[in-house]
Amino acid sequence: MEHPLKRIAAMVLVASLLTGCVTASTVDQVRAGMSPDQVQTILGEPETVAHAPGSQCSYYTVLKDFWNRTPWTLSNRYYVCYDDGKVKSFGRTDVPSPG
Repeated sequence: MEHPLKRIAAMVLVASLLTGCVTASTVDQVRAGMSPDQVQTILGEPETVAHAPGSQCSYYTVLKDFWNRTPWTLSNRYYVCYDDGKVKSFGRTDVPSPG
C-alpha cells in the first residue's frame, strides 16, 4: 500500500507544475481595450515585457491543448500589446506570414 505522504507529495508536484500555466482557452478571453491588470487576472504575470514610449508588449507561453501537441511543439508564444494602458493588439508570435 502506498504511503499517504508519497501521494500528497505527488499531488503537490502536479499542482506546482500546473500553476501559472496559460492555455489557449484563457488567451481567448483577452479583448481589445482591456487594461494590463485585467489581462494579468486572466493570463497571470507575463514572461517578458518590452517597453517603448507610450506602449508595451507582454509575452506569454501558452500550452497547446492535448490534441494539437506534438513532441517538439507543446506550446506557442503569444503577445499582448498595449497603447496608453489599453490592449491594442494580441495574438501568436509564431504565426507564419502569408506567402
